Amino acid sequence: VTLDSLFYLPVEQRYNPHGGTEDIATDFNNRHLDSTIFSLLTPLNPFVPGGNASIGDSHVKYKYLYNIEDLGGQYGLTDRLTIGIDIPYFWASNSVEAGLNSGPGSSANVVLNTSSAATLALFPPGSSCRNPVLPFAAIGPCSAVPGFTTRRFSTTDVQRLLGPGLVTNAGTRIPGFGFKKIQDWNGDGLGDITLGGKYQYLRTQDAALALTLGARLATGRRGDPDDLSDVYWSTGANAILLRLHGDYALSNLWNRRPPSAQTGASAISQPGDLVLNGTFRYDKVLPDYATRRVPSDVTDPITSNRERVYRELGDRFEIEVGAKYDLPKGFSLSALYRYGWKLSDVVVGHRGFAYQTLTQDSDSTEQIYIVGIGYSTVPLYLEKKFPIPMGISLSYRDRFAGSGPHSSGSPSQILNSQYINLGLQVLF
Repeated sequence: VTLDSLFYLPVEQRYNPHGGTEDIATDFNNRHLDSTIFSLLTPLNPFVPGGNASIGDSHVKYKYLYNIEDLGGQYGLTDRLTIGIDIPYFWASNSVEAGLNSGPGSSANVVLNTSSAATLALFPPGSSCRNPVLPFAAIGPCSAVPGFTTRRFSTTDVQRLLGPGLVTNAGTRIPGFGFKKIQDWNGDGLGDITLGGKYQYLRTQDAALALTLGARLATGRRGDPDDLSDVYWSTGANAILLRLHGDYALSNLWNRRPPSAQTGASAISQPGDLVLNGTFRYDKVLPDYATRRVPSDVTDPITSNRERVYRELGDRFEIEVGAKYDLPKGFSLSALYRYGWKLSDVVVGHRGFAYQTLTQDSDSTEQIYIVGIGYSTVPLYLEKKFPIPMGISLSYRDRFAGSGPHSSGSPSQILNSQYINLGLQVLF
């Protein structure tokens, strides 16, 4: 039985398609909230300087936090065949900063008409002074009518425009996009469960080779297409898993032991052992259906285009190499490097939207290293000096490079993340 406790450092950045880092909220931060986002502003473009009506500039920042408890169990059916299960549980949160700058110095060049219905009735039918949104240039002429008032847009106004819509003092309703409020988010739940069987088909004094076949079940939380600030921990797609494992006892080259030691195959290590290991992973992701927002531009996720689409998320590959060196008194040191890459996604819909925005740059990559220290009571247990054969480990993992899509809603995002893992293993 294994239990891993993963404590993530705050995550604020992701990798872009070119391998650089950018804020997770890049799609929303420092944006001119203009007619390219809010179509109600388009008729005002001819009446504002620069020809692009804007209510102001956004300020949005996200900070993710994760804690994960990963429970695993393995059972040996024979000395070569093992079955296992992995059950993770997630606690996640997003600390959000969200605001609008519509003051002097911003891109704002329009205001919200806050006049009452009675005041607007004083203007002749068809007058632009009756419009819910006005350019700065219209404020002076319209103010000639007593009771006429306007104000700059506020953060609350933007939240309503993104969500259920905005109703003016005169009762005019401006339709919204149907998103939930951008705010702090937290949640917890089961992650994707993994099942598998591992068969060791070669075992010698110096080496061991094994094959794992398994499945990953999409039991974790997938992203909510109507929530711009939620955190997901599952792509929502099931997968068939293939793993090829290899171990080589390098220390046997200078520290030859009797054949009975079987260093390359045994789980019982000795001081001075240096074992190299490698793993090739392949995830065959199965097709599924998901409800997605389909924007017209990959960097502009604000859209009312919503559809349940057919998906084939790209298959994933990993190559991993590592080493473990055993110290006296049950201690050990380990290091690992992993390179992963993923094929492009395929998305198919039937409403004529720009589905390519959901797959652009989804062929992601990542590079990871893990360093750790471990302690095992197995030597003491064999000497009958400790009642339980168990091990504990402390490791640090850093995803130090990668590339991934700009799209904030893509399940193929690659976060720039680090965590500390406290592991426990108990043998029965």
